Amino acid sequence: MDGKSYPVRITLMVFIMRAFLKKINWRVLTGIGLLCLSQVIYAEFSIHYAKTRLIDDVYVLDAQISYDLTEVTRDALQNGISLTLVLTMVIERDRWYLWNEEMATLKQRYQVKYYTLSDQYVVEYLNTGIEETFGSLNAALTRLGQLESFPLLDQHLTKPDKRYWVYLQTHLDIESLPVPLRPIAYLSSQWRLSSNWYLCPLEP
Repeated sequence: MDGKSYPVRITLMVFIMRAFLKKINWRVLTGIGLLCLSQVIYAEFSIHYAKTRLIDDVYVLDAQISYDLTEVTRDALQNGISLTLVLTMVIERDRWYLWNEEMATLKQRYQVKYYTLSDQYVVEYLNTGIEETFGSLNAALTRLGQLESFPLLDQHLTKPDKRYWVYLQTHLDIESLPVPLRPIAYLSSQWRLSSNWYLCPLEP
């Protein structure tokens, strides 16, 4: 290898790191660095209620979900890092002789952002591009937790003599975080936020 190329690479790496550090608030970096040293802050996502009903021959879902963020994720949000939440819904047909047959898998994705100048939180429904604005984080998370009439499956795809189930789970999408944050987030329980799977029957 050419001996002159190595110092050039080091200089380039230093330049890139300096440019990166200038764009990230030192408070965020400090919080990230202390992740593994701080005490665990208990927070979780919970699905409290879910029920389906039939509207115009389409099964829709109503659900009540709690999004309890940790101090670290709240701090990151306050410093300009968007958080993406994913609600996964799996519909299965019950089969007594084998494992259940998967009918459909749906994912509803939300992105929560904070704007310092306006002191407002914006929730973007990534599936549709629709945005809502809130004056507080609690208001934004409360709204996210109220799922109403979400379309799941056309009734004609089901059989009246069969039984169907809906499985729900929600989590914070670590892959949507900035690349430098992901390794730390995967290792820290304060970033790995998710709910248990919730089961409800698919019925009118």
